[in-house]
Amino acid sequence: MAVQGKFEGTERLPGIGWVARGWAVDAEAPDEPVRLVLTFEGGVLGEFQADLFRPELAAAGVGSGRHGFAVKLPGDVLDGRPHLIRILVRKDGAALAREVEEIFFPPHLHGQLESVEHAILRGWAFDEQAPERSSLLEIEIDGTHAATVRCDQPRPELAQFVGSSGRHGFSFPLPASLFDNQPHRVVVRFANTDRHLVGSPLEVRLPAELLTARRRRLDRLATERGVALEEGLAALAVEPLNRLNDPAAYRAWLENHEKAIAAALAAASGQAQPPTVEVIPLPSPEVGVADFAAMVAGSAADAVVLLEPGARLHPAFLPLVRAALSEGGVSLVYSDEDSQGADGGRAQPQFKPGWDPDRYQAFPYVGFACAIVRDCLSQAIALVAGSEMPIDAWAEAVVDTALLSAAPERVRQLPFVLYHRDRKSAARLPRGGTERARRVQAHLDRTGAPADARMDGTERVRVQWRLPPAPPPVTLIIPTRDRVELLEACLESVLSKTTYPRYDIVVIDNDSREPATLAYLEGLARRPGLWVRRWPQPFNYAAMHNAVIAEIASPYVALLNNDIEVIAPEWLAEMMGHAVRPEVGAVGAKLLYPDGMIQHGGVLVGQHGAADAAQRAFSRDEEGYFHSAMVVQNVSAVTAACMVCRRADYLEVGGMDAERFSVAFNDVDLSLKLRARGRRILWTPHALLYHHESATRQTSRSPEAQAHEQREVAQLRVKWRTETFLDPFYSPNLTRGLQTHVDFNWPPPPDPALERA
Repeated sequence: MAVQGKFEGTERLPGIGWVARGWAVDAEAPDEPVRLVLTFEGGVLGEFQADLFRPELAAAGVGSGRHGFAVKLPGDVLDGRPHLIRILVRKDGAALAREVEEIFFPPHLHGQLESVEHAILRGWAFDEQAPERSSLLEIEIDGTHAATVRCDQPRPELAQFVGSSGRHGFSFPLPASLFDNQPHRVVVRFANTDRHLVGSPLEVRLPAELLTARRRRLDRLATERGVALEEGLAALAVEPLNRLNDPAAYRAWLENHEKAIAAALAAASGQAQPPTVEVIPLPSPEVGVADFAAMVAGSAADAVVLLEPGARLHPAFLPLVRAALSEGGVSLVYSDEDSQGADGGRAQPQFKPGWDPDRYQAFPYVGFACAIVRDCLSQAIALVAGSEMPIDAWAEAVVDTALLSAAPERVRQLPFVLYHRDRKSAARLPRGGTERARRVQAHLDRTGAPADARMDGTERVRVQWRLPPAPPPVTLIIPTRDRVELLEACLESVLSKTTYPRYDIVVIDNDSREPATLAYLEGLARRPGLWVRRWPQPFNYAAMHNAVIAEIASPYVALLNNDIEVIAPEWLAEMMGHAVRPEVGAVGAKLLYPDGMIQHGGVLVGQHGAADAAQRAFSRDEEGYFHSAMVVQNVSAVTAACMVCRRADYLEVGGMDAERFSVAFNDVDLSLKLRARGRRILWTPHALLYHHESATRQTSRSPEAQAHEQREVAQLRVKWRTETFLDPFYSPNLTRGLQTHVDFNWPPPPDPALERA
């Protein structure tokens, strides 16, 4: 045979895709490229010629060496099914030789389970047919579905190879029930497929001793507020790992939750003429959007629920929705949700916060688990353009638009798991992508908000609020006493990194005595834009700030601890972008411990009977609970370790309470006073700083200091009733323990005295 050559196989090339590679040369015409035909079992896929330079052929004296080929495989064979591919010589139909007759089964789903470190599964996965879409993985432990996770964590090393943003990583904390020194089989596969990641299945054996390190870290968190909270902490059954992913724990928790639903249902019964609610399932894709839109708009019910394929409603959903609608002035009611398999097993509860427009803009946490009143729904339908959209995309756009447009005071939350997504189809909704960013931007434009929306990852939208053309001046206030090394590190990071153009700094010297500190402060007083305000009085955090803020002229103030260190240069610009919004009273930052764990993710009021920082279970780059650690959101309070607010608002509410909260909780009290005046308290993860809190906090304090803090805890409980306070921005179904967002809110154990009675 005149033509010699070989079909060497198939491979995936970065930026190109799947190719068939090999070489062919015609001994009778070695300088001419051989024409070849690419075929599969269904016929001819195309023609091409072997003309790529192959140096090893040239070195072997095979013609000119330009006899190689790497032909791109067309979509006909990239459908996920096996195909028999052959390469034929065009002039005689002979097939190029192959060492092994191979069936081509294109693995467009790629992924690897890389490691289990600190009881956390880590790895990556992507779909080459949709590289910008974050893949969904199902995790199975000992034959039981444990969770569905999304691969959207940054993996820069994959960006060039995949030809995408590189957000293909995942992490999953293994449930505490596995820490029993026994082997457990963990399977990780692509959702709704049988395709495992490389490295799956995996056998894990976690020693119970690993819990000791977690408990030590919890001990650190417990002592940071001091022994004044020991009474409350002693009653906590602290679970150091994430139990929300534990199916057995969820089943146990649901037993009590169903009782709570029954109680709510009993309280809602007896309405004379409740509003009507129609449930409209999404039809098959063959139904036109225009026809379905007309059917939805034509509903005669007071409110409508659009039901995803395979989803079902809890029997209490409609009665409780009707009860909420009967209050009057309600446009929208939503509930918590979970996923349900074909076997009826439930997992992946999504416990939602109270209505939070800022957080919802960043991530559509409500989904389809809602009822929308007719006029609100009609307005949303009118705003959603594009009859060529698929039915499910149209329905999602309508629900999303209705939620974006809803007046905050007209939204009601049902904190019960009343909506059950089908596990096979649930994880694909809600969609992220540029389409949602455009919807958020359209809403901002309609409302005249000076802000820009863009994607932040694959599911989140970041809304950046524009500063005025002349950004207002802000005064940074930093109290200090000795420990010059902390103050110097703080100031140098602020001065060298901060990009905001108009700020000055006042350092409050609270009676420093060390010579090095005094010398440093003397030098600061000679630097432009820096002032040192002497405060030679007993420590009173509230009083010293009240005095300085009354004296300065800047319209905005930034309270900053002396053990803060800037990470993100735009920290102040980000905080001021929100602070200038007229509805905002104070803005807090994302503060990290030096080890990268979150120290402040907003303040949860009511936590262990008082108040404390939230989201400390997560590290800097972890998304938290349904993106809680990565999105701007309303909170009940923020720490004054890094807080920005309007000076006029601060003075209007009387500043900090120097009588009742001279040391602790003055920031919580200030935040709650601002909220009582109708102002929002925001936390932004895009203002990122270190807080070396352990450096300035004493590990052991005098009995007098302990007694003082106990009095302040008592004052907080009396003034704001924090022992029974239900924080509106934190689900009542989540734990009030030392680490938020990682466990269920279990009912208290029965009182033995009551049982005996």
